Amino acid sequence: MEPSQQPRPFRRRDPLSTREAILCAARELVAERGPEGMTISEVAHRAGVNRGTAYQHFRNRGELATAVHDWFGGTLAMLLSSDLPVSERIDRFLEFIVGHPEYARLWIDEMLSIPNGRPNESWKTFVAALEVFAESIGAQPGIDPERLGRILVSAPLVWSLWANRAVTEEDRSLEVRHFSHEIKRMLLFGVLNPEAWPEMVAEVAKPALADKAQ
Repeated sequence: MEPSQQPRPFRRRDPLSTREAILCAARELVAERGPEGMTISEVAHRAGVNRGTAYQHFRNRGELATAVHDWFGGTLAMLLSSDLPVSERIDRFLEFIVGHPEYARLWIDEMLSIPNGRPNESWKTFVAALEVFAESIGAQPGIDPERLGRILVSAPLVWSLWANRAVTEEDRSLEVRHFSHEIKRMLLFGVLNPEAWPEMVAEVAKPALADKAQ
């Protein structure tokens, strides 16, 4: 058995820590094997609990997948709604996505499995935030929040799977920097009102690695 596959040693936990251990194990399995490898039995084994305990927290695989998805969605929401400058928020968002390839795999699996593409609550909240933004002075006129949302989610998630093929951490970091630079350029000249974001305009006017070379 590989070290990463070893079950965590059993220790008595309270219900909240047990649930977190199960979610952590589920995220690891999705990262290693894709969503199809995230069975309740495998997750329970990895978390160091019995199947009965796992089923007390999550009645089925779908419920567990939703909980994992919600964890990622909540983390991303905090990143995107922080008080950091918007340029830095974009960088943090992309770094998080590349650091958690399991999120992209789970999201793609979920989108393919939902009948008629029915949106979940996280998606509705995301689009609602884009609707508010589209009415602000920071946006260009005529934005379609629903379609823009699909672009903003799909491009980074699919790209992150490709970026994680990089051999070294330095190569991966370089790919994040280049992709972030182009995302900002796309947003500035298609979504954002450049006059409202002068600092980002100045940033994308420089080569992607200019600040690293200094």
